[in-house]
Amino acid sequence: MIGSKHTLSLFKGLAEVLKPPPKQTASEWANANVILSTEDSAEPGKYSTSRAPYQKEMLDAVSDPAVKKVVYMTGSQIGKTQLIKNVLGYFIDYFPSPIMFMQPTKDIAKEFSKTRIAPFIRDTKVLSDKITDVKSRDSGNTVLNKTFPGGYLTLVGANAPSDLASRPIRVLLADEIDRYPESAGTEGDPLSLAEKRTNTFYNKKHVYASTPLSKGTSRVEKLYLGGTQEVWHIKCPACGEYVYPSWDKFQPDEDARKYYMACDHCGVLSEEFEWKRLYGKGKWIAEAPDNLTKYGCRSFHMNAFGSPWASWAELQNKYDDAQKLGTAGLKTFFNTEMGIPYEEDTEALQSEELYERREEYVADLPNGVLVLTAGVDTQDDRLEVEVVGWGENYESWGIQYFRLYGDPAYDAVWKELDDILINRKWSYADGRQRGVSITCIDSGGNKTQAVYKYCDTRWHNRIYPVKGYGGTGRDLIDGLPTRLKKYKTKLFKLGVDTGKEQIYSDLNQAKGEPRYCHFPKDHEKGYGKKYFEGLLSEMKVTKLSNGRYKEQWVLRPGRKRNEPFDVRNYNQAAIAILNPNFEALANRNMREDYTPYQNTARVVKAGVQNKRTRRRTHKGGIRI
Repeated sequence: MIGSKHTLSLFKGLAEVLKPPPKQTASEWANANVILSTEDSAEPGKYSTSRAPYQKEMLDAVSDPAVKKVVYMTGSQIGKTQLIKNVLGYFIDYFPSPIMFMQPTKDIAKEFSKTRIAPFIRDTKVLSDKITDVKSRDSGNTVLNKTFPGGYLTLVGANAPSDLASRPIRVLLADEIDRYPESAGTEGDPLSLAEKRTNTFYNKKHVYASTPLSKGTSRVEKLYLGGTQEVWHIKCPACGEYVYPSWDKFQPDEDARKYYMACDHCGVLSEEFEWKRLYGKGKWIAEAPDNLTKYGCRSFHMNAFGSPWASWAELQNKYDDAQKLGTAGLKTFFNTEMGIPYEEDTEALQSEELYERREEYVADLPNGVLVLTAGVDTQDDRLEVEVVGWGENYESWGIQYFRLYGDPAYDAVWKELDDILINRKWSYADGRQRGVSITCIDSGGNKTQAVYKYCDTRWHNRIYPVKGYGGTGRDLIDGLPTRLKKYKTKLFKLGVDTGKEQIYSDLNQAKGEPRYCHFPKDHEKGYGKKYFEGLLSEMKVTKLSNGRYKEQWVLRPGRKRNEPFDVRNYNQAAIAILNPNFEALANRNMREDYTPYQNTARVVKAGVQNKRTRRRTHKGGIRI
């Protein structure tokens, strides 16, 4: 009898150990287990979807067997990063599987692993019990690869084709997909390469997340439209109907520091706190519910208006700042805050309009100019140079445009360039003078080594080589400068498409607005009709390439020369690198004759050494 009791007890214990875990959705798992880290959250402590109610459905879509793809097209400040980490933790603990976490670049993946994933695993006990510390011997845990019972996690960059094709995976977590390169090396679309890794799993799961970029070419927009297209609605305090909070319904009263949203059902304006008081009663409304059956995809759109962490005053301030940057700033605002792709028109402006709006300057330098930059384009038979003046709010003045004829492989044309960049001064009406503070020279043509050689002996004059890289999503100055072999100077990488968008945005600004562009009427300054045709020589088009649409800048029909457009882009790079304190310059400008941020000491020419006089001692004293 006693033996039977022991046997029964043993089998009960085994059954307890071997029984499957209770059914749990991703949101239930996160609420039960996730601890927000101090390094990673403004509100550290136990995670709860009650803080941001919209996150519950976004998480639970992942744990629905009928859903193969989940898409988050969102603005900032809605907790997107925490959502995708919760999904990761859910699969590691509850459905252990081979998992790939994909970021735009390998460097970003490494940084994300160290600063976001590592604290998440450390502070969430059910995960730290399964993934040992990266510093432990034989832990199976590195920055980019982590093992756990039943699976592994590999973090990859969309720019590393070998990583994308390395191993089979069941779960693909792809973050910031609109910032992925168009091709992973020569292998093709990185997202397609990663998706192929999941083909052998019948229960594969894809999760895509991103703030969108340009309309029509956005990866996340295309995936969103292929899903249920669910939009977060909040309840109207006045009539109780559900409303999609969008910028067109937003009405600020900044004098009273009150912010309102209009209901599109009853028309009543309700204040911010009244809407936020009902956030807990918000709900998702699907515009294309049939896509779940057709494609197995649930897609969600959410903007910062529905976020508990974004104040509407803060959104208004961001919009005001964006307006100062023109179209380029507004694009960023609607992408990152409203979570929608932005459609822009780069063809509205005509060269004749710019030619006709030229002005009479009272002197070489109008009083608003605080600092001068130069951009240089290299051609096989000449250099094209523009000097641009910059003032507060990045208002700009074309100062002079030059064509210096001569083969850049020889010294003569570079000596002529010295006379502009180093020796020449331009005058205000009162006689004060300024020289060029910083120059960017194109090094991407056939004269690369000649450019490097020239810049190498003039880096102290802030004369730098730049190389342009195309593609959306790049910063104007794309990362830190690269050290060149054999040369003291460093090479700056220029996001040319970003710069071109900014130029068109600036040219469309009205007089009196930030970043307005002035041009001189004096024909000797080089701003004739051909200059403006070159300045507007390109347009942005959308082309189908390798099965997906992408944006490209191409020459307009009938235009052959784009040097003024490129040279203005190099000037934008120069002012971005310099990043001047315009307020400080304005305070000094009227009382000093100087070149801002430029060395004034005598410079020894390259290849010429100082001859030190030797002092020799003689009995009669010292002879020099």
